[in-house]
Formats: sequence, C-alpha cells, structure tokens
Amino acid sequence: MVVIKIKNTAALQEALIELTDFLESVGVSEEQIFDSKLVACELLSNVLRHTEGETGIQSEIKDGHIEMKILSETFFALPETIRCSGLFSEHGRGLFLVNELSEGNFFSEKDGIRVLLKIKKCIYKCCKMLPL
Repeated sequence: MVVIKIKNTAALQEALIELTDFLESVGVSEEQIFDSKLVACELLSNVLRHTEGETGIQSEIKDGHIEMKILSETFFALPETIRCSGLFSEHGRGLFLVNELSEGNFFSEKDGIRVLLKIKKCIYKCCKMLPL
C-alpha cells in the first residue's frame, strides 16, 4: 500500500510518479498503470481545483483490483449522475472517463472525505485478459 499527500498542482506530477513506482513494484500491467494514473490525475486535479487544503491518494491491491482512495481535507464527492459532455466542451469528459475505467466508486466520510475506486480488469502482467 502507498499513501501520497499532495499540497498543490505542482506536486501532482511527483505523486503520479510515486504511484507508478508502487504499481510497477507489485507487478501491475502497463495498461492498468495508465488507467490508474488517468483516474488519479483526473480526481486529484479536480480536488485541488475545487476545494481548499491538501489532497492525497491511498492505493493498494485488493481482491484482484487496484483500489484508490482519494483523500481530501474538505468536502469532495463525485456527482451521483455522470454524463459525457460534448466533444468540444472544455469540461466534463474526465469524470465520464473515470466512471468508464472504474468498477465503481463509493463515497465515505469516515476518516475524512474519501472516494474509493476499483480499476476494472485483471491487473497482473502474468494474467490473461478476461472478458468484462
């Protein structure tokens, strides 16, 4: 498990490198690392953009999934309904992508605001891809 604190957008890139290092160390495939970084980047940048205070991410391998908890010092929850915006819209596609790549996301206020995501598909390099 890895827990990474992020104070501002300048620290986000370093956090994604640390997340990548952790996922590589436990044998996660390149495809799943890419998906995990995309999801993490989208959510963490949204927290930094729309709230005050620090954010962070806790990531671990659990039950054949990558679980990521997005942490926030202030209120942050994903909308109940997420729709993809138009192709030329400046906003709105990121959360749609998060939804498509994740098996689910769950909101909890326990121990601070947390959004738990499970990345879809078999994640280990030695596994064959299984149908969804």
